[in-house]
Amino acid sequence: MKVKITILLFILAALFCSAVIAQEQQQKMVAAVVPFDSSGVPQEEVEVVYRMFLSEFVRTGKCTVVDRSSFDKIKAQQNFQLSDWSNNDKVAKLGKALNANVVVTGQAMKFRAQVMLIAQILDVNSTEIISSSDERVGDVDDLFSRFPAMCRELTKNLAKPKNAAAGNYDIGDLGPGGGYVFYYSEAGFPVYESDNASPVICHYLECSPELGSITWCPCGCKEWCVVNTMDGVGAGKLNTVHIVNYAHEESLIPSNCAAYACLQYSTGATKAGEWYLPSEDELNLIYVNLVRTGIIKSDRWHWSSFMDIDTSTWSQNFNDGNQDSHVKNNVYYVRAVRAF
Repeated sequence: MKVKITILLFILAALFCSAVIAQEQQQKMVAAVVPFDSSGVPQEEVEVVYRMFLSEFVRTGKCTVVDRSSFDKIKAQQNFQLSDWSNNDKVAKLGKALNANVVVTGQAMKFRAQVMLIAQILDVNSTEIISSSDERVGDVDDLFSRFPAMCRELTKNLAKPKNAAAGNYDIGDLGPGGGYVFYYSEAGFPVYESDNASPVICHYLECSPELGSITWCPCGCKEWCVVNTMDGVGAGKLNTVHIVNYAHEESLIPSNCAAYACLQYSTGATKAGEWYLPSEDELNLIYVNLVRTGIIKSDRWHWSSFMDIDTSTWSQNFNDGNQDSHVKNNVYYVRAVRAF
């Protein structure tokens, strides 16, 4: 029986990882890296430069790159000529035919005793050059060591992968729910609405203002009140559901249960049920990315939704970042979290 359960868990983990990878790939920009032009540098050397550059560009992981065979096929269909590379409109048209967001072009030139390589990224929608990088060396061989820096320079201003429903946000921005964004994951993380629900893959976390000082739950130090919780990123939502659904000895209201207060929180752009009490790791990310950086000001103890194996629950002091376990009838401050 244990072997069957282990195999099932392994399969589920593999399926989840595949789903995350697939979603991440779908969200990356698609780039067509076209063969480099040559001026005074032997074409066979430029071909080697192009292939080495292409390998380094792929290694950045910032874009999904169109394969060479697809490029050659579309180029032939478009009847693309050598002189067309200087025409941004035609290059952009070629990029669109490849379903690319951007086109990367390059030119290797010989100037006196130097070899120069200029690489640019063209936006296929606006036909504008959105980034460029150039290197000057004494010999073609010296270019290869410069490619990592060139590719970083070229891709640093490319838009971050988007959560289609959310848009792009930086740490400290106001999120779509009205809270401060304090965490971003390019790959995404799973959030469970219930034990039986499939995970929702989210990429951002935002936090609310302080909702007041509240006890963790009305059961106080009762030994029988032990709720199943976890401490990772994305775990706070299911923790909150477990806390609220637990058979407490008193009815839950926002003033006697931190998790219930978070679940009832809403804004003009969100409704009750979207917010939750953060897990231990999520609470620490609020401290590290918002409090310690001065984006929000707070020096109070805050509750997390993570519970020890005994009757204590983890909380964090936003004055110094200290985390410790405390009994549930202590009164600490609460911030709700929303994943999107």
